Amino acid sequence: MTGFDLGSLGPGEGEAAGGVWNATFAASHPLGPRAWGAWWSSPDADPTLAWAARDGRGRLLGIALARAPDRAWAPADLGHLSLFAVLPAARGRGVGAALWAAAAAGLRARGRRRLRIGADPDHLLPGVPLTAPAATWRFLGSRGVRPGGLEADLWLDLGSTALDRHPLPDGVELIDDDPAAALAFVARAFPGRWTDEVGRAVDAGVAVLGLRRGEATVGFCLARQPNDAVAGTALAWTAPAPWGSPDPEVGGLGPLGLDEAARGGGLGLALVAGAARWLRARGDQRQALRAAVIDWTSLTAFYGRLGAHAWRAYQRAEGEP
Repeated sequence: MTGFDLGSLGPGEGEAAGGVWNATFAASHPLGPRAWGAWWSSPDADPTLAWAARDGRGRLLGIALARAPDRAWAPADLGHLSLFAVLPAARGRGVGAALWAAAAAGLRARGRRRLRIGADPDHLLPGVPLTAPAATWRFLGSRGVRPGGLEADLWLDLGSTALDRHPLPDGVELIDDDPAAALAFVARAFPGRWTDEVGRAVDAGVAVLGLRRGEATVGFCLARQPNDAVAGTALAWTAPAPWGSPDPEVGGLGPLGLDEAARGGGLGLALVAGAARWLRARGDQRQALRAAVIDWTSLTAFYGRLGAHAWRAYQRAEGEP
């Protein structure tokens, strides 16, 4: 391990950490203050699982951020590697191996026997970005990490005419002023991770929409706006719009879901379209909301019926620390 030192990485080192990460992933996932702050603001952020490799002048060569979540719904044996990157010029010197070993040892010390790339609570990434170079997969494969299924972030143009072809059925309405009812529905229909994450988002002021049929709530959608205090994964990354700059004002949709008994009749598409129209109406004449991100989904064909297309893609990956 000559030529660099291994030590801790702190929340005040976002700019330097961004330089390391962005050397590989700037085009798809430029790491800026909002994403960096989102990771550290999570209750699962653990400074003792944040590692850095530095050269003799103290400059960052590589970073590793890991988590051992302590949530009632999270598997007790599962740890996560949230972010991992080495400067291209520093590869082949043992930097990545040392960072991996430190993160893995920290997770094992906390009783974690499985390691998942991303997909942690308050995640930044659901897996390995498909923009990762071949060297990334060679490195992971040499440590027993197995590739899994594909996931995507979708880009939904809020000007899509498809949104207006899926109105809410008679007797069904989208409610934005009864978060308690929406949260009660989530707790009943989607206990666990979604209940936790949606509840925390709403507590921070993020809007939750309830789909009401008669007196019953049968669906929900979290609807994020650009000025929300908590960005969530959908809006944390400061990536440019698919068509280039200048960036539009972008919102976020999800998580969202329907009661199992209400599925199969087109109500799901109507829910998403209605939530998108609600989000579109939040813009003003000076800076209208032009798009929404739907993050971490494999339902590309479903959302494609509303004009959403794949924007960023990932491959799930898991192994042992």
